[in-house]
Amino acid sequence: MTNQRIVFVASALLLATAGAAQQAPAPASLPYVAVHDPEFLAAADATFMHDEDRVIGLMSGKTAKAYPAGILSQHGLVEDRSPSGPIAVTW
Repeated sequence: MTNQRIVFVASALLLATAGAAQQAPAPASLPYVAVHDPEFLAAADATFMHDEDRVIGLMSGKTAKAYPAGILSQHGLVEDRSPSGPIAVTW
């Protein structure tokens, strides 16, 4: 296996609702913002990663994906797709 894994990058979404004070209170929410359909970049472009960083890896055929534990710990859940169908990655 080569050192050319693909790493996903997550960005937090901030939602603001106009007139939120006039709406009913929101139902209880999860303590994190899940990532749906993450974007990936080549390992060479993932300069924020270090050799000792932990990842959860997925290999399907010749396609390798890496889900960094540091990002997973912030988001808790990643919903992605594999050639076999949808997957959920948790930490």
